[in-house]
Amino acid sequence: MSASNILVIPLKRTEHVELSSVIKAYIERGYDQHPDMFQTDITALESLRESILNLEVRNSSLNSLIKYFVQLTFLSSKLPTDIKAGFIWYSSIGYATTAGVIHSDLQFERANVLFNIGALYSKLGVEENRTTGEGLKRASQYFQLAAGTFEFLKTNLIPELHVNPPDDMAVSTLDVLKNLMLAQAQECFWQKAILDNMKNSIIARLAHQVSLYYGQTLDCTLKSAVIKSEWIHHITCKKFHFEAAAQFRISTDCLSTGKYGEEIARLRAALELCNQALSSSKYVSNAVSDDLKGLKSRLQSDIARADKDNDLIYLAMVPSIASLALIKPASTVETQIPPDVGKPIDALASGKYGPALFANLVPFAAHLAISIYEDRRDSIVNKLIIPKLDVLTIQVHEILTYLGLPGALQALERPVGIPPSLLTHIEEIRATGGVEVMRSTIDDVRRLASSHGSIYLEAAGILEQEREEDDELRMRHGTDRWKRPTSKEVGAQLYANLQSYSNIIKSATESDEIVRAKFRDNERTFDLISQDLTVVERYLPSSEVSQLDPALQLHAVQVRERLNEISKVEYRRKLFVEELLHKAKEDDVTDTVLKETARLERLDPLTKIEAAQFEAIFTERLKKYDDDKDRVEHEEEEQTKLVTELELANLDFKNSLATCRGSKQSEREAALQQLEAGYFKFLEIKNNLEEGRKFYNDFARSLLQFQQECNDFVYSRRVEAQELETDLALQFDRLKLEEMRTDSPLPAPRAQGPPPPVLNNATWNPSHGIQFAGKR
Repeated sequence: MSASNILVIPLKRTEHVELSSVIKAYIERGYDQHPDMFQTDITALESLRESILNLEVRNSSLNSLIKYFVQLTFLSSKLPTDIKAGFIWYSSIGYATTAGVIHSDLQFERANVLFNIGALYSKLGVEENRTTGEGLKRASQYFQLAAGTFEFLKTNLIPELHVNPPDDMAVSTLDVLKNLMLAQAQECFWQKAILDNMKNSIIARLAHQVSLYYGQTLDCTLKSAVIKSEWIHHITCKKFHFEAAAQFRISTDCLSTGKYGEEIARLRAALELCNQALSSSKYVSNAVSDDLKGLKSRLQSDIARADKDNDLIYLAMVPSIASLALIKPASTVETQIPPDVGKPIDALASGKYGPALFANLVPFAAHLAISIYEDRRDSIVNKLIIPKLDVLTIQVHEILTYLGLPGALQALERPVGIPPSLLTHIEEIRATGGVEVMRSTIDDVRRLASSHGSIYLEAAGILEQEREEDDELRMRHGTDRWKRPTSKEVGAQLYANLQSYSNIIKSATESDEIVRAKFRDNERTFDLISQDLTVVERYLPSSEVSQLDPALQLHAVQVRERLNEISKVEYRRKLFVEELLHKAKEDDVTDTVLKETARLERLDPLTKIEAAQFEAIFTERLKKYDDDKDRVEHEEEEQTKLVTELELANLDFKNSLATCRGSKQSEREAALQQLEAGYFKFLEIKNNLEEGRKFYNDFARSLLQFQQECNDFVYSRRVEAQELETDLALQFDRLKLEEMRTDSPLPAPRAQGPPPPVLNNATWNPSHGIQFAGKR
């Protein structure tokens, strides 16, 4: 174990990523600009990333990280989140540090870079010469900047990730790192107060605040899955150590003011805290344990002296430890977000990190805005207008079927053969391939549904198997040792998505069955319509009305007129829909968005273009569909009026027809009505099947992506489990060896940090404060 009494956060490792081909391919695929225009920018970006692969602990490395972070932030406004780059990063703390986590999310890359900025600040703090006032000030500043970086990462970048963050960047872990950095920053300030010979009461308050920060850090470790036991022991020791140091300083103040009884009580409280710290010191660094032993020795000596003096001279009453007044903490540190991290675009505008890369690339937000407009436009057309018109059409044909029209009228007008309107409908169906094409489409949709169901079940099985593996490991090792979060805790979003996909598939399955049921109910009619016209003609009975009186003729004409009016409305509706679809297809907002983007960039070249900036333009432009939306209401009113008139005319028609209708007439009416209703039902089912096939084709992309996310999650969990089991096995072997070699114990596992300086005297001297690792 290192002899440092300050913890340092290791840098995350990454590997080379081929950015040139990825970015070029994306620009070529999704933009109207040629990728060769940006070769210089691409080369510069690749160079920036290469500069952060092997960092040394110095300010120039920090500059490289921040420069890359600033440029990435600007680039994220130009490109989408997922650019298929495959950024690979290795965790630097915890158990799973040998298996890289790969994501193509630009925000994932930014988050890891920001983590390393915080880690490098912690390293710079440890490297400072903490034996001088200026060195301690700089070290404290570095630790506060590290704390601010981790806080900024937690609150600003992690929520933007489109993937689950690795455990070393989980919110709970980042809280540990932030509080640890604040504790060490406060510790530096406490050390400086000793160097400056401040009053014991002030030093005590500063020490008490150090203890509180370590206590907050310790509380956060209980929520993180990756903080190792060595760090937990270190933090625990520090918490009790600094509370003991605070009590010791107050006792010194009590001695100088003649509070001899309180002095003894404070010393005893300090000794008790010191013993608590030593009980957790088995796996801490030598520097920490030596400081504790030195403090304990001093406390024991002072207690012996104070007890003797009080017994022989002062005879003061010694209060109980519980009755002692609490020490008021005094915080002198805070989280400090590095200015260029908190406002990266402002930093880029200042010119200190060079010109903005990809400044001439049309922002992805502009393309996103175009997509948003198209979605809203299509939503108006395909959800607010056309479906409502389709419902009206379905309703009117259901009413016609209920009224027995046009079958009754066709049987009267054409007693033999196939009526012209029905013949047109039959030819229309035959032109589409008839019932066989519909059966084939039903089979296609069924195969797609089955394929999607298999993908879903495979993804669910992968997650379930991993959960069972994790439960088995937790039972094998016990919850006290197997402390990583459960599968459902870590993969909460995946399990939520799994349930969402289950609901979608269930709903789609129910819809498919409704469509198949409609097909089965009408299958015989579809088979008949799809056959030769001679077969259809033989199917239709011939009929003759014995006598057509003037009243029946008049009523038949009135019904025909109303039917013709309804047919005209349907035809106009069909033309309207075709014109509306053409209007939407020609409604290209690209030029408008690009002109507005150019205007915004002229005002501020480094401004981050957001899709919301085009809202006013979209709102005004979409007003062109207001009249079309009003058309739906007008169509409904007109249809209601025509149907009412038809029902009245049909009532007179049927009353007149009843007096002269024979059995053959009724049979022909029923047959004609069956075929007419079958035609409209055929069109309805055909539309349902087309929508179903489109749904499954679109659904496939998101379902396959979800399956891959499950595979990635399970792989990372298994690697993490292997490393955790290895770590537990090593801990067990180490404990067994220590039991076997009690006379010559092996060194405990070492905390992370730089090697210690060689000290001439390991005994703690309160006049010098707790000793720090680093330069002396």
